Amino acid sequence: MDEAVRRSKEVFDGERSHLLRLWPDRPHEEFTWTLGPISMMLPRFRVRRIAPVEPRDPWIYVSVGAWEATLDQHHGTKFFLLSATENPLHVELLAMVTHLHADPRYRLKVGSTIDIGRPWTAGAAADHLLVSLAYPYGPSMEWCELGEYHVRFLWLVPVTAAEADLVRTHGLEILEQRLEENNVDVIAPDRPSLA
Repeated sequence: MDEAVRRSKEVFDGERSHLLRLWPDRPHEEFTWTLGPISMMLPRFRVRRIAPVEPRDPWIYVSVGAWEATLDQHHGTKFFLLSATENPLHVELLAMVTHLHADPRYRLKVGSTIDIGRPWTAGAAADHLLVSLAYPYGPSMEWCELGEYHVRFLWLVPVTAAEADLVRTHGLEILEQRLEENNVDVIAPDRPSLA
């Protein structure tokens, strides 16, 4: 087996195992996105959808399998999105973000904002994403150690254009403070903007 293929399988299997350890009792399913450039640029890219068990639990969408473009010096970045409802467009959204991040000119980090050009889900005012720490699940979700490879999962938080502008002009902390003080459910489509 060629070294790149072996490495790819090792990281891909490790990412899947990491997610299964975190949510062993929830149904997992994987999807590809074949439209646009993602399938040619990152043929192993998948989105893993983790279904809720309890009605209050969110749907979890996680990018996996794109290590070739996002692994730098044995450190890779993946993204996850939470949603109150199941929606196939979240697969497209993660494909778009992963493709953007795969371009070295547009590497995303905590505090980056992305204009997605449409509401993130039907009826939402939020049409941007904020790259954030994995606050809902903590370090056990955020960090995945795979031998010599280290994968970091970052949360894509839906925000409005005004909130994204607030982050760009005044920093991430001010928006995080407002969200916390107002006890905002960031995945509620009808939530008001805090900027």
